[in-house]
Amino acid sequence: MRLILVRHAKAENREKWVGEDDMKRPLTKKGVKQAKKIAKYIAKKYPDVDAIVSSLALRACDTAKYIAKKQSHSTFFLNPNINPEEGLQGFLGHKDEIEEDWQTLVVVGHEPSISEFVRFICAKGTLNLYVGKGCVVELERESENDWLLVGLHNF
Repeated sequence: MRLILVRHAKAENREKWVGEDDMKRPLTKKGVKQAKKIAKYIAKKYPDVDAIVSSLALRACDTAKYIAKKQSHSTFFLNPNINPEEGLQGFLGHKDEIEEDWQTLVVVGHEPSISEFVRFICAKGTLNLYVGKGCVVELERESENDWLLVGLHNF
């Protein structure tokens, strides 16, 4: 199984959204370009993604929608367990929901949850990793409890 973790593309500056709902922060023009590049990369490398899961934050949803447009047979859904405030526990809770018959799953989420999740499932907490905006982290399951980090690509 492959698990492709994507940090949402570049969004509007958080400081501009003081007092506003952070979940509604949209992608910038650069972020839209990043999301399209991410979608193209994933479609080329993984043309048969089974499912795309996104947090409910607008910036993640929009990034995920660009990916979904390039995947003709994917299931697309939103999951509040990977929203920004859920952290590592949200990701770990979602891990058990991965269907056995899915070969490739894309999850679009946030930092620091993505890097904490990768650190936890790949290196038992020993990996120092930071995932920037518009980054794709590629994991492959080696055995039931062991995952390998096989790719890290910034856009």
